[in-house]
Amino acid sequence: MASQAQVPAEPEIVRLKNALDKGAEQFRAVLPSHITPEKFQRTILTAVQSDPDLLLADRQSLLLACMKAAQDGLLPDKREAAFVIFSNRVNRNGKWESVKFVQYMPMVYGLRKKILQSGAIKDITTRVVYRSEYASGAFVYEEGTNATLRHRPALDLTEAEAADSEIIAAYSIATFDDGSQSVEVMRRFEIDKVRQASQTGAVGRIGQFGDMRGKPIEPKGPWVDWFPEQCKKTVMRRHSKTLPMSSDLVDVEPMDDVTAAHSSMNVLGAADALPPPAPTRAAIAEQATAHPIQTGPDFAAVDALVAAGPANSYDQEVDGDGVVKEAAKEPAKPEAAADMTPIFDDFSARISRCTSVASLPRIVNEIEASPLTDDWKSTLRTQAAEKQVALKGGAK
Repeated sequence: MASQAQVPAEPEIVRLKNALDKGAEQFRAVLPSHITPEKFQRTILTAVQSDPDLLLADRQSLLLACMKAAQDGLLPDKREAAFVIFSNRVNRNGKWESVKFVQYMPMVYGLRKKILQSGAIKDITTRVVYRSEYASGAFVYEEGTNATLRHRPALDLTEAEAADSEIIAAYSIATFDDGSQSVEVMRRFEIDKVRQASQTGAVGRIGQFGDMRGKPIEPKGPWVDWFPEQCKKTVMRRHSKTLPMSSDLVDVEPMDDVTAAHSSMNVLGAADALPPPAPTRAAIAEQATAHPIQTGPDFAAVDALVAAGPANSYDQEVDGDGVVKEAAKEPAKPEAAADMTPIFDDFSARISRCTSVASLPRIVNEIEASPLTDDWKSTLRTQAAEKQVALKGGAK
């Protein structure tokens, strides 16, 4: 008896394109008028082609990142915003696995674009200040009734004087249409505090899983490779919270995932709510070879890009707490559908990163409004209560 011919599996990039096509109306509802869903989708597919590891990551986290970028009206082109890959440990069917997740990150250019598009601000600049500039009097900052900020950047800094360790502050100056200005200054310890909340850039983090358990984890990623730029981005992000913008920018540091999660589920559709296991690189390469994509110039080089080896991704096993000095005990996770795991992990990380008692009620309210099961919500409420006690105890 002749064996039935096997239908080759659909290439992953085609599955992604179909999911984006299905969610076109969802994107249209949140995108600003000057960005069409078609342009937004082309940018996403180009980003995937330039970094094929995005196809290996959890598919729902990728779609969630797309929805957040759409809500901000920023293109994930590594200029306005970027998709960054992180590794995390999740409990699936009682077994802990290392899974890659995609996180949306607005870039400095994107933040600046949002601020300038408000129409109320005509310019915004950011700079870093080096120790030798402050010591020589080239940087002067005073607060009070006659607030002053003057900076004469030194053009003759030596390599040692311009080292990352010599940065002592960063500032942002916004100029309004009427000529008035708004200033935000962050000292080095404030910048370092933001860095310590990073999954990859934190210094002194101790591994909690596998071969890295109990061992120090070397920091990597943009906080290591581009520290001055991260300082500028950090001070601009803080400044942006007090400046008018064309729309509310999604805050990465804590993330509000509830609305975006519902939208991403609509993009996925009911049939795709539980994503299949992430394919291997070999499988993607085999599919791309068997099914060359002929939908336009954006896909012409996909075969070569898929076979090109991994792009830079910032992988790290994390315990979900985001604060180095706190206990690394991870809250027990009840059994639930696998598609809820990223939402649970995000809420758990936000609670662990929280440094203010006043912020906890807002997080708990978002948890109650989320699609998580009652068991998962109960676990997070317990974690929030323990965090509240820890914060109040530390304030004494």
